[in-house]
Amino acid sequence: MNDRSLRVLEYPQILERVAALCVTDGGKAAARRLRPSSRLEEADIWLDWTDEATGMILRNGRAPMAALCNIPEYVHRAEIGSTLSMRQLLEIASSLRVVRDMQAYFDEDPEQEALNRLHNDFDALDPCADLEAEISKKIIGPKEMSDRASRALNQIRKEITAKNAQITDKLNRIISSSANEKVLQERIITVRNNRYAVPVKQEYRNQIPGIVLDKSATGATLFIEPAAVVQLNNELKILSVEEEKEIARILKALTEKIAAYKMVLIADYDVLVHLDFVFAKAAYGLNTGGVRVAFKDDRENVLQLLRARHPLLDPRQAVASDIAVSKDIHTIVITGPNTGGKTVTLKTIGLLSVMIQSGLFVPAREGSYTRCFREVFADIGDEQSIEQSLSTFSAHMKNTVNFIDKAQKDDLVLFDELGAGTDPTEGAALAISLLEVLHARGVTTVATTHYSELKEYALTTSGIVNASVEFDVETLQPTYRLLIGIPGKSNAFEIAQKLGLKPEIIARARAYVSKEASRFEDTLDVLESKRREMERRLEEAERKELEAQEKTAQIEEQMAALKATQETILNEARAKADALVTQTQQKTEAIYREIREIQEHTNQQIDNKRLESLRKQMHNAHQRAGAEKRKKQKPQKQRLDVQTLKPGMTVYLENFHKEGEVLEVKPGTHQVLVQVGPMKIKVGEKELSVLTHYGKALDKKATPKKTKSFDRHAMNTRLDLRGRTAEEAVYMVEKFLSDAVVANASQLTIVHGKGTGVLQRVVQDYLKKSNMVRTFRFGNPSEGGTGATIVEL
Repeated sequence: MNDRSLRVLEYPQILERVAALCVTDGGKAAARRLRPSSRLEEADIWLDWTDEATGMILRNGRAPMAALCNIPEYVHRAEIGSTLSMRQLLEIASSLRVVRDMQAYFDEDPEQEALNRLHNDFDALDPCADLEAEISKKIIGPKEMSDRASRALNQIRKEITAKNAQITDKLNRIISSSANEKVLQERIITVRNNRYAVPVKQEYRNQIPGIVLDKSATGATLFIEPAAVVQLNNELKILSVEEEKEIARILKALTEKIAAYKMVLIADYDVLVHLDFVFAKAAYGLNTGGVRVAFKDDRENVLQLLRARHPLLDPRQAVASDIAVSKDIHTIVITGPNTGGKTVTLKTIGLLSVMIQSGLFVPAREGSYTRCFREVFADIGDEQSIEQSLSTFSAHMKNTVNFIDKAQKDDLVLFDELGAGTDPTEGAALAISLLEVLHARGVTTVATTHYSELKEYALTTSGIVNASVEFDVETLQPTYRLLIGIPGKSNAFEIAQKLGLKPEIIARARAYVSKEASRFEDTLDVLESKRREMERRLEEAERKELEAQEKTAQIEEQMAALKATQETILNEARAKADALVTQTQQKTEAIYREIREIQEHTNQQIDNKRLESLRKQMHNAHQRAGAEKRKKQKPQKQRLDVQTLKPGMTVYLENFHKEGEVLEVKPGTHQVLVQVGPMKIKVGEKELSVLTHYGKALDKKATPKKTKSFDRHAMNTRLDLRGRTAEEAVYMVEKFLSDAVVANASQLTIVHGKGTGVLQRVVQDYLKKSNMVRTFRFGNPSEGGTGATIVEL
């Protein structure tokens, strides 16, 4: 598409905002190069990418994209024989880590199989794990090679360390000698020209034989390399040279590997840049509240943007409008006063169209659609040019001539103040003629104007419709709401009067206009016809609404009767469940008493089978009673009393058929913020009902019932078996577990000691067979270690 139209629609500003969300330099460049596609298939694929990336961000959070080095440049250097530095190699390894992180991000996505476009991109990534590992192992800093980079380097550095130790040892002897106390300026070892030296006073230079490496600024101190370490310094220098050569060899080898991985590294770089760009487009859509707008590749549907906003305006202030252009009406004439929002509306139509064809989500409502335009022509703003000796009219006409020559059926043409800048009569006639030409070709056209002649033309011409932007004459402020089918007034007289123009001047002006009133008779007839049609439709709508209200009332009565019947059935079921629970409790208490009597009045081993039978009866009775009660306690819905609605309450969302928790009640808005699983949803109060158990509303913040101390049978949860026989131990453990069940204890400690291990084995064999025991384990050191067994009931 032509860059001039994109510029006047402020499309480059959108690209800058997308570029700001990119992490890589390549992604930013790709964003700034983005141009709308005139091919529907390509634009649809771009939207698929944005759609899938948006879903991944919502499910898994922000993609772990990070800055990348210029891999193509580094690979090119490696290929022509240059040696890459340690810093450059580390940057390549860092970029490969980004590849690895992005692969993990994709692998952890629970819906990765549904990603048709992104699946291929992520599959194309190759992290080159062996190359990354080798670089990271050998290079530990931008200027530091690891000792483990090679055996030769490791050996050289060991020798350097030993040689340094020898040199410092000899020099320490020299500076610590009392004979050299007056000779030395300071008792320190220093380095000059990469060789070790000591500071000697000028007058004692002959006292320390050696090589003068440097002197102080005043000349009072000479830095002498003592003869005793000259040979060692020479050997150290040779080792340093060998170290540099080995490092250079390692870097050369790594660089050659980079060259060998050329195709893979460049492919990874290109995919990462593309993913960075795609995820930036997705992030932009999320930031602006954008949605995917569908393409309609047919002649019946041209353009429908619901609740559309200009993306560069503050969303808290921008007013949304419904904009529709169909097959039968594909030319819109927007009229209204200056500063009324006509130009903003025009830009919104053009800008959203090119954004959609660029694969971007736009601030509109679900259900919007558009045609994929071959070209967008926009003539908006003041085009006056002193340099080219063009007036405003001439500049606009130059653009218009270009549009008329090129515009085709699948194009979108936008005119701001069509025909303005010249004599009103001639300008209006010219504007009508231009619209007729474009209308005859079937070009989708939107034009703003002040000319009454264009309003009349739109009212009396099939396929062309008036529109206006609302303006509040009382406040002299536009509302920016687009009204399709209604011509706008310039409101010049009203505005002038509000601004203080004398009434007699306004009256004189109205007298001049009245002389031309006959020209509007046909217009008024058309308007009256449209008004009658609107009234008829309004009456029909009110009749249907009344019928709907009557049907709703009937349904509510039926629902109330059904609810009463349901409540009766539920009450009967609850009574039966309560009776069953009471009966079960009585049986359980009888069994408990029998167990206690057997255990407390018997000094010998009791009948294990009898105890086990009693316990199974008690367990089965509890299970039957619990299942019956749960069956009868299914949550029920009841109508919501909004006065009682509060945070923490469990509610039922009618439209979503799900339960949720109330997070916030927004006073005065009739809106409620509800948590449904991981999502937070804002819904109206009328869309909610209350979940109840036994007729009481559920409140997650309700205080749970506390068990009083006298509800439990007091007992010692520690049993000491040391010194007992195996038979005695089994009996005592049986009784201990039964007491614990009655006391409602959850954790027990059985002390059996370590000894021969017989007691420990007998106890744990019994615990394995008992259905009262959930798990058991040896104690921790603080619990007795292997001399004790901790039991969970």
